Amino acid sequence: MRQIDEFLDYIQNIRRLSRNTVISYRRDLEDFASYMGKIGLSEMNFSKLDAADYARELSAEFSEQSVLRKLTALRTYFQYLERKGIVSSDPFAMISMRTKERHLPSVLTEDEVHELLSVERKDFWDERDHMLFLLIYNSGMRIGEALSVDIGSIDFKSRRILIRGKGDKDRFVFFSQTTADELRRYIELRKDVHSSSDALFIGKKGGRLPQSSAHIIFDEYKARLGWQKEFTPHTLRHSFATHMMDRGADIRFVQELLGHESISTTQIYTHVSRTRLKKVYDGSHPHAKEKE
Repeated sequence: MRQIDEFLDYIQNIRRLSRNTVISYRRDLEDFASYMGKIGLSEMNFSKLDAADYARELSAEFSEQSVLRKLTALRTYFQYLERKGIVSSDPFAMISMRTKERHLPSVLTEDEVHELLSVERKDFWDERDHMLFLLIYNSGMRIGEALSVDIGSIDFKSRRILIRGKGDKDRFVFFSQTTADELRRYIELRKDVHSSSDALFIGKKGGRLPQSSAHIIFDEYKARLGWQKEFTPHTLRHSFATHMMDRGADIRFVQELLGHESISTTQIYTHVSRTRLKKVYDGSHPHAKEKE
């Protein structure tokens, strides 16, 4: 945080940026610092691939204008660090800043979720992948939140996990009894894998599974299942929210589960549900097929 504080002092007292800009930059950079802490990185070893992963998460959670503001803050910050000789380059330099029309998030059908969770599991690593998919879909966690879960933080009695989300805000996520049973079974299997980490999800070297590896896992299963549609950790999170809304969950309840600061972010799932309902109607009702 010392470098961030020095940067904020620089833009406030040397560059004379507005008070509101400084406040926004502080909030955006504190969120970024929290993200780096969760994945065990610092400004000095934050790569272009890490920047792409972070930009992808931002795009899935915030409006286009908010993402542009956050990326501007990060670029300005890293350019400052580069001039100071603290970093060799700006990892966000190649991230596109052009605006684009916001599209509805890709979601899986309930049948597709069943297909994903029914993939044959032959070894512990297949079990780990299955548990990762199941937990994200069952709880609505972000990928970074899921990978940060420690075994000791799982409350089986209440079937919930206390996680730290964006902006260092704590919230509970919940899971079903079926998922609890599968979690217990997975943890028993995990005991046979050498690891000094308490992380629920580990890589083949024994440490906490990194986000870059998790994205590769999703790509591998997309190819394995022969899917043409987008399939990322956010796809499962989107599917969780959309299926909850489809089944009548209150939008405020879904907002709380997802950890959205603003309900406007959650409202996109009402549009997804309406779109899905329209497709069901058009495909099912006899009058919908009549020519006008």
